[in-house]
Amino acid sequence: MANIFETARAERSYEKYVKGLESVAGLVETLSGPGPFTIFIPTDAAFDRLSQDQRATLYEDPETLARVLKYHIVPGYYSADNLLDRLFLKTLEGQRLRVWSDVSEVPLGEEEIDTRSDALNYVASDTVTTSVRESIKINGGHVIQANLKADNGIMHVIDKVLIPSFTML
Repeated sequence: MANIFETARAERSYEKYVKGLESVAGLVETLSGPGPFTIFIPTDAAFDRLSQDQRATLYEDPETLARVLKYHIVPGYYSADNLLDRLFLKTLEGQRLRVWSDVSEVPLGEEEIDTRSDALNYVASDTVTTSVRESIKINGGHVIQANLKADNGIMHVIDKVLIPSFTML
């Protein structure tokens, strides 16, 4: 396996994030170190959804770019299942990311289901776990691909560029 930076660079869907990492002093070295790290890596399409002015501000200001990129990186190893047990994760940038699931926003039915049968209990808990895992959000961005493993961490692909509080783009 490769380190988390090499794993991200090998995939073509995150080129804009990877180019940003390469342009900020020290980030490639940090992500090539022992870790572990969890990266919520936005797709190129997520960067394309930013306005032209926002992209210009981001790419022209190295300090803002570094803050935004570090806001996607969390020290520690958090698989999708681990994320379900968290409300917040502290980033390299210093602020926290909010973690939640769409399933928690869906009202549950009032009818009780008897799960005394082992087979029914297994099917019910497996189905719920799968649907919850597929509905994880990080600061409003959906995790569209989870658990991409590397030697020193794990990546989760998201559909949104995360912007730290008090950062103007």
